[in-house]
Amino acid sequence: MVAGYGGHPILHGVSFSVRAGETLVVVGPNGSGKSTLMKTAVGLLRPISGEVLLGEANVTTLSAPARAARGLAYVPQEANIFRNMSVLENLQVGYEFVASCSAPSFGERLDAVLDLFPEIRAKLRSTAGHLSGGQRQMVAMATALMPEPSVLALDEPSAGLSPRNAEILFEVIGRVAASGVTLLIVEQNTRLGLGAADHGVVLVGGRIRLAAPAAEVLADPDIRRLYLGGV
Repeated sequence: MVAGYGGHPILHGVSFSVRAGETLVVVGPNGSGKSTLMKTAVGLLRPISGEVLLGEANVTTLSAPARAARGLAYVPQEANIFRNMSVLENLQVGYEFVASCSAPSFGERLDAVLDLFPEIRAKLRSTAGHLSGGQRQMVAMATALMPEPSVLALDEPSAGLSPRNAEILFEVIGRVAASGVTLLIVEQNTRLGLGAADHGVVLVGGRIRLAAPAAEVLADPDIRRLYLGGV
């Protein structure tokens, strides 16, 4: 896949896949094209060439809402909740967002999602914008999961969080992965991101430098030294 802006490529011949039920994390230095990759995957950016497949369906020409209707949920790095609404109202919006949602009743989905995010169960009546950064990220992910998607894409989920809150968030992400949801994550914290992944992709200069099981990526001394900050 080749993708970029105004006809100028940022991604050069990038190709990868995420197996159903697995977690793939994309890492790399700033300016490597991670945001472009995520925008192209979720439908916010049309590739210059190449295809995006969701399962066996070619969704290259579909918008982000159309991809959501096919089971691809997306949590952007910023502006990912309605801050002036309660946590419960955010979850209701998430449930109703996909018009063709074939999920169980709202109550059933609410219980299932709160089992994954017990940290926010006591906050349902709270205004979402008053929560901590880590809790807001949990609300954003929980909202995205309400229509029972098959794939969840997370853009820099730990950005702006304290080290401890980032660790807690990735514990939650681990619970989501264990539930069977396929995860595509672009992440700045390479240790946490790859530690939670089945497979890792190192993106450098818009090209894939390494794609391998996450443990192999973390163990590669050259990759760690040159591209991952020595983590």
